[in-house]
Amino acid sequence: MIYQNLSLEEARKLKVREILKDFVKDLDENLKYFCKLVRQDLRNERDHVIAITGYPGLGKSQLATLVSILIDYDYTFGKNVCFIPTSTEIEHQYLNLPMYSVLHIDEASRGIHKHKWHDKMQQKLNELYDTDREGHFLCTLLLMPRFQNFGENFRNFRIKYWININDRGIAVVYKRDEDKDTRDPWHLDENYKLKQKRWKNKKVYDRGIPEIVRVEQQTLNYWFYFTVPEIPKDIWEIYQELKRESRILAKGKESELELESYKERLDREKMERWVKIAELKSKGNSHAEIGAVLGCSAETIRRNLRAMEAWEKVKGKTIQPTNPLHKEGSIIFNHNKNNKFKKINVEFNKEQNVE
Repeated sequence: MIYQNLSLEEARKLKVREILKDFVKDLDENLKYFCKLVRQDLRNERDHVIAITGYPGLGKSQLATLVSILIDYDYTFGKNVCFIPTSTEIEHQYLNLPMYSVLHIDEASRGIHKHKWHDKMQQKLNELYDTDREGHFLCTLLLMPRFQNFGENFRNFRIKYWININDRGIAVVYKRDEDKDTRDPWHLDENYKLKQKRWKNKKVYDRGIPEIVRVEQQTLNYWFYFTVPEIPKDIWEIYQELKRESRILAKGKESELELESYKERLDREKMERWVKIAELKSKGNSHAEIGAVLGCSAETIRRNLRAMEAWEKVKGKTIQPTNPLHKEGSIIFNHNKNNKFKKINVEFNKEQNVE
């Protein structure tokens, strides 16, 4: 193994694509085409978040590495990978990565799991996407065992592509539905019902991988599938060693979990409630109707509105509804700035027919 004698510092700086240049040539053409589209989008100033899911041991980290080297030719394990992510590490790497880079967050389930959604790490991740995307335009890869474990808002508005590893060596790509009127852009319930009809009464243990992929091809968000080869062992041992080192450094530092305090939780819940009230109020709902939705009285809603008004005067800010199209300065929301004669460019105009 030509890389076994490298120091950890040298291993961090290895440009993975260069040492895998012959390996890359034989990768699935569909995967290479997909990554080419993402590269083009980044250079058109459109950042991307890609979720990679699958049971432990199926190769999520290896797939993330392959996707990374196809999108970011300067990808290194030391510069681009958050092995045991904290908000500090994510912010540091996000702000210091060159434009059009990949941010590979390996153990995303540590903080992005919906039951820890509001810890400081997640607040930081959302903040970076909202306020610091200009001048960065990164592609962020998030690894998680189950897609449903991502928080609903993050899943529906941040993640554009979802890659699920069905079995070692085979993965399926899904694309988010961009229709503004859809309740769930991933159509999770609809796709499940559709698959149940396809399977009819066939038992789970009778379903082989080829059959599973064929059924997935009938779902609404399906795009294509591809094969996933294993990265050469000597290269992958470098990744594993760096990951082990990160775990050792993080061991015993429970404070780095950065879970919100009781006061922070109360403040966060109050702000969530106010945002929901603002959203319902903007739709013309009465105090009684808003109270019915939130499970409180009309008088409670009036008290909240008075508190919101006082907060806005003190802070000099306006509480905005949650609809992402209502962000201040949005050219979509500000209809006066829209040009109805402007040509609409089709982003993905090449169809792939995967046999």
